[in-house]
Amino acid sequence: MQHDPLGGTAEINLRILATTDMHACLTAWDYFAHCTAQGRGLARTASLIATARSEVQNVLLFDNGDFLTGSGLGDYMAKIAPASFAHPMVLAMNALGYDAVNMGNHEFSHGLDHLRHVLGDAEFPLVCTNFDFDSLDFIKKTIILERLVQDSDGQTHSLKIGIMGLLPGQTMIWEAAHLAGHARAHPLISAAQKAAQSLRAQGADVVIALAHTGMANDGGTHGEENSAEQVAELPGIDAVVAGHSHQVFPANRAQSSRQALVLPGHFGSHLGVLDLTLRRNGLGWKKVAHSAELRPIAQRDPKSGRLTPVVADDLEILALSRETHAVIIAQAEQVIGQIPRRLHSYFATIAPSSTLALIAQVHQTALSTALATSEFASLPVLAAVAPFKVGGRGGPENYTDLPPGPFRHHHAADLYMHPNSLVGFRVTGAELALWLERSVSKYSHFPANTHDVVLLNPEFPSFNCDMIYGVSYRIDLSHPPMFDTHGAVINPAARRITDLTYNGQPVGRDQVFAMASNSYRREGQAGFAGTTAAHVIYESPVLLQDLLRGYMQQSSPAPLADPSHWQFLPQMGCTAILQTSPKATEVTREIAHFRPQNLGLNEAGFLRFRLHL
Repeated sequence: MQHDPLGGTAEINLRILATTDMHACLTAWDYFAHCTAQGRGLARTASLIATARSEVQNVLLFDNGDFLTGSGLGDYMAKIAPASFAHPMVLAMNALGYDAVNMGNHEFSHGLDHLRHVLGDAEFPLVCTNFDFDSLDFIKKTIILERLVQDSDGQTHSLKIGIMGLLPGQTMIWEAAHLAGHARAHPLISAAQKAAQSLRAQGADVVIALAHTGMANDGGTHGEENSAEQVAELPGIDAVVAGHSHQVFPANRAQSSRQALVLPGHFGSHLGVLDLTLRRNGLGWKKVAHSAELRPIAQRDPKSGRLTPVVADDLEILALSRETHAVIIAQAEQVIGQIPRRLHSYFATIAPSSTLALIAQVHQTALSTALATSEFASLPVLAAVAPFKVGGRGGPENYTDLPPGPFRHHHAADLYMHPNSLVGFRVTGAELALWLERSVSKYSHFPANTHDVVLLNPEFPSFNCDMIYGVSYRIDLSHPPMFDTHGAVINPAARRITDLTYNGQPVGRDQVFAMASNSYRREGQAGFAGTTAAHVIYESPVLLQDLLRGYMQQSSPAPLADPSHWQFLPQMGCTAILQTSPKATEVTREIAHFRPQNLGLNEAGFLRFRLHL
């Protein structure tokens, strides 16, 4: 150990605890599926926080954003709860003593008035470094926390900890309805660099970046959505809490990193633990070592695939939402329509789905009605619908499965979980074909005699795999994908979409359609042709989830999947691996044409099928 020029060789061990992307999951309850969900809930993460705090002397607790919305609790607090109600997530975070909280993109999903109201009860500072807000002055660019800490010799020191909060600039697009004219974004990396310099100039001994951005291999969109490692490489930044992508890092001890970086999952699934070792030199305290780990609230049984909690709920935190939870459950069980058949998403990415057909019919009906008296009334109306709950990062529990019978209030949220609204685009046949090429780039490449390749690219988000209703088409997987996971063209000559027809006739390049889609697609987000602002012909302020409820209240029947809507071209001699829910065995007759073979569970709890293409 080096000699301390200011006297002694003492070190400070500083522990950083972090949560991210909790999405208003306070309890182990899935408000959309209306069942217990063992892998979520801040009430359980709170027990891990208590244990981690008890192990060391100097501890800080942070959250990295997207904590207010994304569950039935968040929706209730935004749309129905009396103005006098305090948000249970804010109360819980107050009770746990969070030292600072970053803003996530979904914090703005229910508008600025709601944000001002619920965060008025926050007893923790809020930061967002790379955005300017006109009317949210309670959100600070950066802050410096001063904490008394003990070194390894038991001596007390005053430590200045600089905190910045970073948010992808695309938030201005995703939340344009609420932020346009009220906020401005600055480039994330340059803002982080300037903030680190400023915090150091103000005397910060340690600088921590709460970065609501994923890592380079997290898929999705490139750039500011996945730039956590770039932030960690910037001079003057000692530690990074990443988020947004719902991934986990480090996933195991083998994933060691030279960077002090942690990405603690989502819904409270993990507690991130970063331990920094600080040593004083002539210029102040300097980080000389670090370690990172994730502590899960549940573990998966390798035989059954079931999640089992490894910690109990913190009863004091749980009690903060008890009254609100009871009200939400009562409302969720209200019957608003009827479902004539089982609606599920187990095979929604590999075959036409009645579940997606219902959502598409809601889109088409709403847009047709809206355009009926406009200059676009004569345009054929199509609908682009992506499967949201199809496993992926949400695990084998992340599927829709609604029984025939009463259609309840919570079923609408299960079918359409995102706070998107309806947007109509004017698209040509050429743009329609490119839209589909972008979507079907999710599938792997199957040259002749390809065996047992995973069918779906795990880095390609399912919400970017649109199925377009109102036309028919086939997908030729013998061709490579035209687009990469970010929406960039990688194989310009590749064409997977064949036999694209409307009303039985080939779609012409200059033929014009009205496309019912959603507000996430607006402004050309994620590389879909025909989705720029110039293509927009209609926008609705009503959430698609609410349009679905209204549709079902009118007793309109849920449509059956049309097997001629789309299909894969046969790939002779090729087999593919599909990962889905273990419950899919109950409905394998729906994919009998693939001659599925059950290969059992993998380590993540997904059931594996071999499909014959």
